[in-house]
Amino acid sequence: MPRMPADDADALARPASCTELFVAFSALALQGFGGVLAVAQRVLCDERRWLTRSEFLESLALAQVLPGPNVCNLSLMVGDRYFGTRGAFAALAGMMTVPLLIVLAAVMLYAEFATHPLIAGALRGMGAVAAGLIIGT
Repeated sequence: MPRMPADDADALARPASCTELFVAFSALALQGFGGVLAVAQRVLCDERRWLTRSEFLESLALAQVLPGPNVCNLSLMVGDRYFGTRGAFAALAGMMTVPLLIVLAAVMLYAEFATHPLIAGALRGMGAVAAGLIIGT
């Protein structure tokens, strides 16, 4: 079966439910923890085909002007487009939930093991490396 061009509006798919939006944006958030915008176009335009490339660029331009993280603004717009307010919150929750759980797990691990000499030494070393990178930049 030949692949449709990404700019063909007739070839656009539609998410089946808010759950699909949540799962798609959760997977997107995990692909680029802390910087997912690089893969968002590939996922939303090429893989899922929820947006054409021109729609993606228009939405991204608006997302960059609005306050807050660009990809969170973009997720709100995509969710709202298909399911209104429910979809917007489902997409945003997908972007935020799994990274939040990862950070909370890291905090719990840190609280448990921060006083262990090996862990404390490793963290001091990482702090020195981070300071060197900042100075180098």
